[in-house]
Amino acid sequence: MRENGVMAMIYGGCEAVMKIALLNGLWLLFTVGGGIVFGWAPSTAAMFAIVRKWLLGYTDLPILTIFYQTYKKEFIKTNGLGLILAAAGYILIVNYQFFHARADLFSIMISYVTLLAGLAYLVIVVYIFPLYVHFQLPFVRYFSQAVLIGLLRPLTTAGMAAAGAVVVYVLLTLPGLIPFYGVSLFALVFMFIAHRCFLRLEV
Repeated sequence: MRENGVMAMIYGGCEAVMKIALLNGLWLLFTVGGGIVFGWAPSTAAMFAIVRKWLLGYTDLPILTIFYQTYKKEFIKTNGLGLILAAAGYILIVNYQFFHARADLFSIMISYVTLLAGLAYLVIVVYIFPLYVHFQLPFVRYFSQAVLIGLLRPLTTAGMAAAGAVVVYVLLTLPGLIPFYGVSLFALVFMFIAHRCFLRLEV
């Protein structure tokens, strides 16, 4: 009985590792299939949607089918999110580089303001896809709710940042894992932490 239990745990662990790798492969495939620019956001939403279902106990779902259905259904709306995030990130980077290169007081102040805006931007990036697959909200509220939850739940936000840093460390230490887990590991840890936060907010 004990051997059966141990073997079942080993089998379950190997199966989970394979599923996470498959999810990462689907993200890469559909991202490239969407021309990268129009593929990464719906692929990311589909990936987070599957991770959420896993957390809810639906571990035997057909991953490819659910991924494709979510990708297709959310293609336009998630590309709206993705294009806004990409444009905002680009503006923040250009703005910081422009003012950081200047030495006058006004430029220095704008540089620090841009850094603060960048922190808010990172909070939005971390929370917005978990929010998107968990809640049905008006489009613009995903951005405001991401910032609001990030500020009201600083420990959760810090936990997500720490978990992300651990994932980065593991991937940099073992770069051979990047093609198989380079994106899905982030989705797994971010959705796990965010999901627990959302459940507490719903009580």
